[in-house]
Amino acid sequence: MLFSRRYFSRIYNGCSNNTHDIDVIKISGMNQQKESTQIVLFVNPNSAGGSTQKDWEDIRGKVERILGSVKIVFSKKRGDGTTLTRDLLRQGFEKIIALGGDGTINEVANGFFEEITGSYRNTNGNDSVVELPQLRPINPRAIMGIIPSGSRNILAKSLDMPVEITECCQRFMDAKPRKIDVVVGAVTEVGTQGQKMELSNHPNISTRAYLNAAEIGAGAEIIDRSKKIRERIPSRLISTISSVVATLPTYESNLCEISIDNGRRSILAKMTMGVIANGRYLGGGFTAAPRANISDGLLDITILQNSGSLKMLEGLVNMQWNKDFIVSDNNLFYTQAKKVSLKSKEREITVTLDGEPAGILPATFQVFQNALNVKV
Repeated sequence: MLFSRRYFSRIYNGCSNNTHDIDVIKISGMNQQKESTQIVLFVNPNSAGGSTQKDWEDIRGKVERILGSVKIVFSKKRGDGTTLTRDLLRQGFEKIIALGGDGTINEVANGFFEEITGSYRNTNGNDSVVELPQLRPINPRAIMGIIPSGSRNILAKSLDMPVEITECCQRFMDAKPRKIDVVVGAVTEVGTQGQKMELSNHPNISTRAYLNAAEIGAGAEIIDRSKKIRERIPSRLISTISSVVATLPTYESNLCEISIDNGRRSILAKMTMGVIANGRYLGGGFTAAPRANISDGLLDITILQNSGSLKMLEGLVNMQWNKDFIVSDNNLFYTQAKKVSLKSKEREITVTLDGEPAGILPATFQVFQNALNVKV
């Protein structure tokens, strides 16, 4: 069943990113205890190329057959997942399910925590190493659920989740809460490379949490170009192929300084592509971190070095099928750590978090173990 723009304008009502508007959609007469037990479904209607909006009545029926009556909140613009989730948690709701793609899930996950601000402090004279603030949960009891409804659903794959909506809902009802790790990335905003990350609340540093993976270099460049093409041509297939063709043949490896666990180990690498992973998979189903465990308190760091387009594709394919490849190939550096900082010694290098462009190097990533409660 198709819905008119007027219909979605009506159900969007009250979903802007301020507390007053959230109060408008608050269920009349609901007390704090009822709010804490009711499930909120946060929906991105534009996910899956607009299929979520197109098939909404069917999706809603499947959800409510398993979960019962839920409070439904729709996103209207980028960032709503974070701001509205924070508002809902502050109102007392403790169970929030994200229905959308990896970007929507990332936004909602960020909303479980206070805004990440603090001092990015140079601790040892190396300006590529910074201190990140602690994650501060809005409600440590709150639980996040996931119904993947995107084009790729990479995090769901890393979490070994089913693909069917009803199965995901049943998992949320039946599963016991578990804790998963959350990674915080402090990434330099585009145009500010070379400025040191040592000022409190530095305006040129973008700091966000992510759940699955950060990509750096060639992979991130493909994602960034694909997003820009899709703004003009709304086809994921065309945008992906075009960006791969435009990026891989000419992409040059860059000399990077990599500091692991605040300088415990430092390396120089001619990096083609880097992955700072919490989950196992990247877009396209590539297993970039086959040994990753999303609850082990460790980052899986994979650096592909000195690789042209064919060599890079060969490396990704080998990682897909051979876990031992990551420690046996001379062009791959792999390690596990709690924190890693990277700085380019040459050109600007693009960074993405959970498939969304985030900025450029220098950047620092740190894992916070068991920081988020989920039922998946």
